[in-house]
Amino acid sequence: MTCPETMSIGAFVLGALEASERLAVEEHLVTCTACRETLLQFAHLPGLLHAVPVEDIEAEQPEPAPLQLSKKRRPRWVLAAAAAASMAGVAGWGLLSAPASATWTATDGVGGLDTTAKLVSRGWGTDIQLRLTDLKPYEHCMLVVHGRDGTVETAGWWAANGSYHAQVPASTSLPLRDIDHLEVVDAGDTVLSTVSPTTR
Repeated sequence: MTCPETMSIGAFVLGALEASERLAVEEHLVTCTACRETLLQFAHLPGLLHAVPVEDIEAEQPEPAPLQLSKKRRPRWVLAAAAAASMAGVAGWGLLSAPASATWTATDGVGGLDTTAKLVSRGWGTDIQLRLTDLKPYEHCMLVVHGRDGTVETAGWWAANGSYHAQVPASTSLPLRDIDHLEVVDAGDTVLSTVSPTTR
C-alpha cells in the first residue's frame, strides 16, 4: 500500500525541505516501510542531477507553475528529479547483488564534528549514507564528492534540524572505486569535515 507521505521523499533527498519538515519526514521514516523503500529508490538522484545540464531540461519542458516554496528551496529540482528518474530507470534495481561497500569516518572536523559515511557501490554510481554528530543546529550544509581524477560532484543538500545529529541520504554518479574523499561544506563554503579511506 502506498503511503501519501511518499510525495515528500524526493524533496527530502534533494534537501529541499525546511528543518522542521525534514525532521517530520525523518520521524515518519522510522515507522513507514513504504517510504523507506521510496527513499532507497530516490537516493541516487542528487548524483544524477549533477550530470543533467539545467539548460537541457528547460529546453524540453515548459516552465513549471510557481510553487509555494521558501527562497532556500529550488523549484527546478522537482522538474530535474523527474527527468533524472526517467534517465535512470527502475529496472536495474533488482539486478545488482553483493555490492562493494566501505565505511569512512573522521573525528577531526570543525568544532569537533564527527562524520561517518557508509558508501555502497550501485550500478548507477555510489549510494552514501552520512551520519554527523556534534553538528551545529540549523546548519545548512552540502556533501561534496571528490573523484580521483579531479571530478567534483555535489551529492546532497540539507538543513540540520535543532539537534546536534544528522543522518543524510546522498548519492553520486561516481563509482566507489573512483572516489578520493568526501567533504561536508557549510553555506559559507567552509569545509566542516573531510572523510576518506585514510581518515579516522
